Amino acid sequence: MIYSINFYLRIALQNLIVHKTRMMLALLGILFAVMSLVTFGNVSSSMKRNIDDEIGRFGKNLVILRAGLVFHAGRTTGQFSEARTFRLADAKRIQESLQGVDEVVPYYDTTYPARYEDKTLQVSIIGATDNIFTVKNTNLIMGRYFTKEDDRATEKKIVVGYKVYENLFDLKDPIGKNILLFRVPTEIIGVIEEKGTDLTGQDQDIIVYMPLNTFMRRYSNTDYIKGVYIQARDGVPLNEMKIRLRAFVRKMHNMKEDEKDDFSIFTMEDIVRTREEGIRLVTVLSVIASTVSFLIGGLGIFAIMLLSISERKMEIGIRRVVGSKKRDIILQFLTESVIVALIGGLFGVAVGFVITLIVDYFGGFPVMFGLQNIIVALTISMIVGVLAGIYPAFQGTKYEPVSVLYG
Repeated sequence: MIYSINFYLRIALQNLIVHKTRMMLALLGILFAVMSLVTFGNVSSSMKRNIDDEIGRFGKNLVILRAGLVFHAGRTTGQFSEARTFRLADAKRIQESLQGVDEVVPYYDTTYPARYEDKTLQVSIIGATDNIFTVKNTNLIMGRYFTKEDDRATEKKIVVGYKVYENLFDLKDPIGKNILLFRVPTEIIGVIEEKGTDLTGQDQDIIVYMPLNTFMRRYSNTDYIKGVYIQARDGVPLNEMKIRLRAFVRKMHNMKEDEKDDFSIFTMEDIVRTREEGIRLVTVLSVIASTVSFLIGGLGIFAIMLLSISERKMEIGIRRVVGSKKRDIILQFLTESVIVALIGGLFGVAVGFVITLIVDYFGGFPVMFGLQNIIVALTISMIVGVLAGIYPAFQGTKYEPVSVLYG
């Protein structure tokens, strides 16, 4: 006697309805396993997309060269301070001589109090050339950027972050107004859109940008810079750029082989790598948890199917008497175990979607649902269902019709 797949499905669903409490317990392990796989797969994808978006918002292909700490030995105690070996000429030589460089932005940064009327805010000052806005992907909500002419003329003009605009001016038009930066009146010519905190943890909304020459001559009276933002061309590996840049700077500063670097070089990829290692660790832990849940779910289905076989001896005997072959018995019980695992998997996908939405909402991540995660989770569920049902199904074929019906 040959049965269609619809027959096996109908018998499996009927048995699931009759023993719904028992079957619910069997599929819970599968549900939790699929839920964790889908949730962590989606959330990790959302977190990675969020990191990529942040890199795009704060500047792509950036290599940051910064003066390092050097030790000064004194008569009493030694102390560390930032090296003062970088000059504007160094930035120009990097632009002209290092291959793969698109933009170079020399900068000097520090922290000053900013004051307007009776309000004061501690801000990060960055003196830089006018291409800082292109390199750091900065957009204005009002006003204009400072220009090369402003830089050459050492104009006391600044472009401020959103929180400076919000805290000192209560979102009223600040263009043309002067604030006191370290007691120096300085004119606001532009306001930057709200950007938040970058991957380094720096709040981009309390930054104040001003022309580099203005800052060096009128505010800090220095002849050196703190570092250089270097934007590599598309397609240039940043790790390779770091290696070539390090060799170039050491040669430029006539450093001996045994001398330690008086500078540091890092990229957004270095910071991203640290974050992604954390994401990978969480993913590995979620896979371990899912594996344990699949094993528990598989053992649950295995036990329930063995119990079901022993309770349904009469059904098996009647089926054999009317012409069912051992193959039909095996297929019936394998179908039941797979259906239980698949239903658990589908519920797990649904719960995983809900948890993903909640985590992405409160975490501020872009919502992402990976079809691959769902396919993998459901495929594993079906495999677990098959493996958990094989032994009980073969046990069902050992009952002989005569012994069952008349025993």
